[in-house]
Amino acid sequence: MASGGGDHVKLYRTKAWQALRLAAFKRDGYRCKRCSVDLVKGNKHPNSAVGDHIEPHKGDLDLFYDLDNVQSLCKACHDRHKQREDVRGYGTTIGSDGWPIDPRHPANR
Repeated sequence: MASGGGDHVKLYRTKAWQALRLAAFKRDGYRCKRCSVDLVKGNKHPNSAVGDHIEPHKGDLDLFYDLDNVQSLCKACHDRHKQREDVRGYGTTIGSDGWPIDPRHPANR
């Protein structure tokens, strides 16, 4: 179930989204899933809590409101790493074996 155009931007202002992201923060112990820093309230601090969609929803309401698709990130990780991954289409995190862990990374094809 997808919405048209940029209409999905309005979804981030709904009570349902606010409740969902709060549930994700609680589930994740108010810690960033990427760097493990303690998250803080607000939106200016690098450690500010961000509810991030693991898989971009692109207006798909089922994916947008799926708690399993929302992770807690700090603003710094979200703005630097996660958005870069969304543009590239794969993550660049390296595993203990020295290879990228994301199966979509070109080195793993």
